[in-house]
Amino acid sequence: MPDDKIPGENKPTYTPASPIKRALAWMGIVYMVILVLLTTYNLATGEPLHGIPGILLFPACGGLSAISFLKYRAEKRLPMLLLAVLAAVACLVNLVLGVTALLGALGG
Repeated sequence: MPDDKIPGENKPTYTPASPIKRALAWMGIVYMVILVLLTTYNLATGEPLHGIPGILLFPACGGLSAISFLKYRAEKRLPMLLLAVLAAVACLVNLVLGVTALLGALGG
């Protein structure tokens, strides 16, 4: 019989994560990679890097930009689009400042 199902058996269904949860997960992955690299550098040289808050701020600004854009797409509210654009600009500015400070700290 093809319909041999046990009456009390319920198979769990797969529900994919929402795009906002995925954006936050990617932000967490970027933070973990940065923290591992900073810790490795600190352990290898014996001193931490200085002047790199831009490196630590750009994932948060990027995550805020992604979430704001996703909220704008869902709700079509103009303030969310404005916040997404401003957060993306802040992300780029922090990334440029952080990379230049990192190159300066590394002697490049």
